[in-house]
Amino acid sequence: MEDRNLELFRQYNIKIYNTYRIRGAFILETDKGLKLLKSLESSKSRIDFENTLLEYLTIQNYPFVDLYVRNYANEIITEDGVGNKYVLKNWFPGEECNLRDEGDVADAAINLAILHTMLREVPLTEEQILHNSYNDLMEVFDKRNRELKRVRSYIREKRKKNEFELCYLNNYDDFYKQSQEATRILGESNYSELMKEAIEHRYICHGNYTYHNIIMLKSGQTGYGNWKTYSNEESLSAAGLKGNIKGNMATTNFDRACIGVQIMDLYQFMRKVMEKNNWDMDFGSMILDIYTNVLPADKDELKLLYILLLYPEKFWKITNFYYNGKKSWVPQRNIQKLIGIQEQIERKKQFLDCLGKILT
Repeated sequence: MEDRNLELFRQYNIKIYNTYRIRGAFILETDKGLKLLKSLESSKSRIDFENTLLEYLTIQNYPFVDLYVRNYANEIITEDGVGNKYVLKNWFPGEECNLRDEGDVADAAINLAILHTMLREVPLTEEQILHNSYNDLMEVFDKRNRELKRVRSYIREKRKKNEFELCYLNNYDDFYKQSQEATRILGESNYSELMKEAIEHRYICHGNYTYHNIIMLKSGQTGYGNWKTYSNEESLSAAGLKGNIKGNMATTNFDRACIGVQIMDLYQFMRKVMEKNNWDMDFGSMILDIYTNVLPADKDELKLLYILLLYPEKFWKITNFYYNGKKSWVPQRNIQKLIGIQEQIERKKQFLDCLGKILT
């Protein structure tokens, strides 16, 4: 253990038994449970915003979040002898949510709905509201669409094209058509009204609700019971479940949390699950049914979910990675990703058609 770490640890009221590294951080086994020490990667105001959310959740009897640990000076941010800044957080023993496991996915969907129910009317300052609201989705789509066109033009003008570039051009038209359609429908939707409501009532999105931020705890039982045993909407209501959280999962890393339309979290989680399961209709229907039974969604929110799923985000991410990376050599994995999303187009369309029927 490095001396500077010992200097950091002495600033906290904890007794440390063991430490080990994980992905740019330290896990600490202490007399007060597992902790995670990591370097500060954002501003103090951002950390204060996240801490407001985490404390608000714990006050509402949802303790399974990575709450910041304050040092002896009652500060969240701690400095070592040379001025490097760190934060210490509560951490949890367990495995990441398995997106191919029906039980894990079902519990994670319920967990998200409960979090969303709690993260409304959050007491925030005017400054926190101003600086932590979701970027306008229309601007995001327009920016991405321009990038897609720019990259296609760049590749088309190249005389010698590599395997990725040839594959990209072959698939471009299908995905760009999806991006244009999603943008058109977004412009005709009530998205602006949904955002106004989210800001007015301070609805919080996790911002990155995906498998590596959902920890299935080793010591937990089936926290929400067997979801298949619920037979009506009342038994799956948020009010009925909030008092029955038994701690089978923890939700971590609120570093992208923001004020916004909460259905965007559901989109992010659902997209990841569906991609892992080849857009299996049963998985998608299960997630949507469970979430909306706990926290009902109106037609405007479901339409936004449809728009987000329609937009080819993964194709854009592959495009962005290529354009900002070394273009002379593209990892084989990215070619495989490109081929993979092309192979899933028809299955995805079937699911979107099913979802679209709900909106008519």
